[in-house]
Formats: sequence, C-alpha cells, structure tokens
Amino acid sequence: MNDFHHDVLAAAALVPATRFELLPITGMQKAAQQLPVGALVTVTCSPRHGLERTLEAAEWLVEAGLRVVPHVAARLVRDRAHLEDLLRRLVARGIDDMFVVGGDAQRPLGIYPHGLALLEDLKDSTLRPTRVGVPAYPEGHHHIETPRLQQDLEAKAALADYVVTQLCFEAQPLLEWREWQARLGLRLPVHAGIPGVIKRKRLLSIALRLGIGPSVKSLQRQSGKMRRWLGPSTYRPDALVEDLTSALGEPDNGFVGLHIYTFNQVAPTRAWLEELETPLLAPSPC
Repeated sequence: MNDFHHDVLAAAALVPATRFELLPITGMQKAAQQLPVGALVTVTCSPRHGLERTLEAAEWLVEAGLRVVPHVAARLVRDRAHLEDLLRRLVARGIDDMFVVGGDAQRPLGIYPHGLALLEDLKDSTLRPTRVGVPAYPEGHHHIETPRLQQDLEAKAALADYVVTQLCFEAQPLLEWREWQARLGLRLPVHAGIPGVIKRKRLLSIALRLGIGPSVKSLQRQSGKMRRWLGPSTYRPDALVEDLTSALGEPDNGFVGLHIYTFNQVAPTRAWLEELETPLLAPSPC
C-alpha cells in the first residue's frame, strides 16, 4: 500500500459517521437501493419540489431500512401549525433528526423568513426531534455577507445539535474555518461536506450554480488540465479526504464525520469507499 492510500485509510479509521445526501428527484429510489441497510441519508428540499416531495421521499427511505434526515426549508413552512403537522408526520415514521435550512425560495410562504426563526419556534415544541442540524458556509454564501453568516451560526448553535458545512473541494477552507470556529467557541459537532465520486464536468456545473468559492476555482483549474491531458474524467475525493486526515474524528476542533453530497450518484461513491476498505459505511448514531 502506498503512502497516499495509507493516509486515506488512516483518516477513514477516525471517522465515526458518514452521511449521504440524496435529491428527491427521479432516480432517487434506485440510488438509495445502492446504499447499505442502515445508512444515514439526508433528503434535500427545494422551492421547485416543495416540502411534500421531501417528506414523501423521507417516508419511502425509512421503509427501505435507512436512517433518514429530511431537510426542512424554513421559507416553505407556513406557520406554527404547519410546523407542528410536519413534526407529527416525522414522529409517525420514527424520524428523530432534521436539518433546518433557510431555503432558496425568493420569498417566504409564511412567517419564517430564515432558519433561525423556525429554530426559535422549534425549541418550544414537544415534538422537537432529538437531533436538529444547521448549515455552515466555510467559503461564504453568494447572498449573505460573512459577518452575518457568523452571527446567524452563533445564534443557531444555541438551538441546534450539529453543523454540516457546504460543499467544498479543498481541505484548506474547511480546516481554516474549523480552527476559526474553535477559537470563537463553537462546541457543536461539525460534519465536513465533500463531493462523492462524480463526473468532473457535472460536478463543476453544479458547483458553479451554487456559487464561486476558492475551492470551486481550484476545481475549474483541475478540470481544465484534465480535459487537455486526459479527456473526460471523474472526480474522486481521495486527496480531499487525505488532506482532512488530521481533523477527522476530532469533535472539539475538527470534524466528527463526512457529509457526502452524492447528487444521487451513489454507486460510484460506495464503490470508492469499499475500495478503500474503510468503516465509513458502518451505521453510527452521529
């Protein structure tokens, strides 16, 4: 085994939890069937498909034997009664974890303009899930200034149980942001958001839609070189995981696990994990 794969395996050995993000669109069920029974799966929520699509997908995934974390976009929740109905629906399916985002809808459908507003109501509900996650943006947000992002994260941290970062393609932004948050006193467990195995051209297209950050620019440079040298290529996160080695499995100032943005390309990502012979696929409460 060369030093590169030894380092990746060392990193994997420290990771107690891997989360797989799925999109509730055509092909999701087939993608989910390629995961091991008991895997932890998160389901996104978009203005185009609405909360109902996410909830229906979450219910199907539970029946398929997976542990499910639905995304709940605050801007798609009408009011407190709607929130309570949603929570009762999760309880009925044994779902005890949810991920609260503001959502991409241009205007809120009801009384929740952002995730923090929903979290504040959620804290007083007897139906609040045991675990509630919130997002973080190590590379910034194309619509929100960095000081505001930090203020929001600090306010949400008092109402949440864990954090998941945005999609990143390089370790440096993740590591620098995590060190900064540790200095500022963030005590919540953090999952590092990384891509799975996917065609590089498609990943670049997705990344550009999400907004340009330093690691996206790096992906652009890499993609240009790959096209010139090798033609069509597939992105694999080996180097990213290797560079995160020192921070994985470190809950206080590192990352408790990985959150893999699969874009429903589960089969190649699972094959990659199995190729490395890692414990990343093992079920975990994290």
